[in-house]
Amino acid sequence: MSRVVTGLIALLSIGCARGTASRSPYEIIAKPQLVEVAREVPEVSQYEWTIARDRLSRVRRGIPDRPYVERVRLAIADPRTGKQYEARGAIAVSPSRAARMMLVGPGGTTALDVWVTKDRFRFVVPSINLERRGGSDPADAKGLPIGMLRWWFLSPLDGRLLIARSTPAESAWVLREGRATISVRSDGRRFIALRRENDGLEAIEWIGRGLFPTPGARGRYIDGRYGLRVEIFVEDVLPNEPDPGAFVDPDEEGTAL
Repeated sequence: MSRVVTGLIALLSIGCARGTASRSPYEIIAKPQLVEVAREVPEVSQYEWTIARDRLSRVRRGIPDRPYVERVRLAIADPRTGKQYEARGAIAVSPSRAARMMLVGPGGTTALDVWVTKDRFRFVVPSINLERRGGSDPADAKGLPIGMLRWWFLSPLDGRLLIARSTPAESAWVLREGRATISVRSDGRRFIALRRENDGLEAIEWIGRGLFPTPGARGRYIDGRYGLRVEIFVEDVLPNEPDPGAFVDPDEEGTAL
């Protein structure tokens, strides 16, 4: 078993036994000892494994399989400049396929336009004529909230289940998706998740009614490699599905949300 997987198993063991779920992703990333490698892989009984696996299946069934739009409020903290940006807008999501986020500035003008798929992204700030494109390499998205959209909105619990733990209060899972290892703890309403790929670490704390789009849900995301922090609050979920053109590369034929 790899060093990364063993380390995350150690984290889950601590979480289930000692209430680590109360810690936010900010604290987890700020304290590397929380993801240190365990000397031994903790034993998991068949009964505990079955409960945790069944709980994961129920949570996954609650993830939407049809496109939707959320009205959101965001605060983005950029550690490079020390500035914090706040804006309102919308996120359209086609699960496992693509996401489009558009934030609106004063006067209703577009302040930010982000398009993301699993292997490509486009990030545009119209007011300063900034456009960045990239692929799946995390280095392409340095200092941008691409990871949050690509991971948590497109495929939050994708991957092969490696190990699972469970208590009456919560469950914890380690998943493997490609080169990434994801650990998740949840009581069904609050999720604490870590995603490690190569030398990068992302974390999110999400509070809502499962992972189904819900007004009032909120999250905190941090990119451990570059320090980018995002606070997100879901103000509303629109009743109609977005136009399919919202998920097309904006430089091709598409449409706004």
